Amino acid sequence: MSPVIGVVILVGIVAILAATIGVFALGFSEQQPTQAPQVAIVADYSERTTGNGEYLNLSFSSGETVYRDTLTVVVSGAKSSDGSDVTLASDPIRAQASTRITSGTQITIHRGQFTGIGSGEHLDLGDATLWLVWNPVDEPASETYVIYRWPDPSQRN
Repeated sequence: MSPVIGVVILVGIVAILAATIGVFALGFSEQQPTQAPQVAIVADYSERTTGNGEYLNLSFSSGETVYRDTLTVVVSGAKSSDGSDVTLASDPIRAQASTRITSGTQITIHRGQFTGIGSGEHLDLGDATLWLVWNPVDEPASETYVIYRWPDPSQRN
């Protein structure tokens, strides 16, 4: 075997090794997609029009432990009984849940958490949509996941 052929084979082996190492180094350094926690939530919706009006109880019935600081409640379409839009002003999760949310945790969405409800008016959630949004601690704020939606779109009239 001539020295030229030996050098060509050696260069080929080095190129293949470098490519293999590059694929492993770059391929394994990429982060795997974050998996949102799996939780089962039971909603109990009251349509009462007396007192403070309608409310929604969310009961975590099973699933993974979720940390309170990673969850946000978003509500749209909530109204006062006079038809005016209202805004969720306080965070029901931070006010009602412990640091670790597990099976048995219950959160209530009610009139006292909204602004824009006049005296003598009550909360109307009939056309509202609620999302429970999870933002993983190790992800940028733009990486959020809806882990629960009420009502289920298939059940909306």
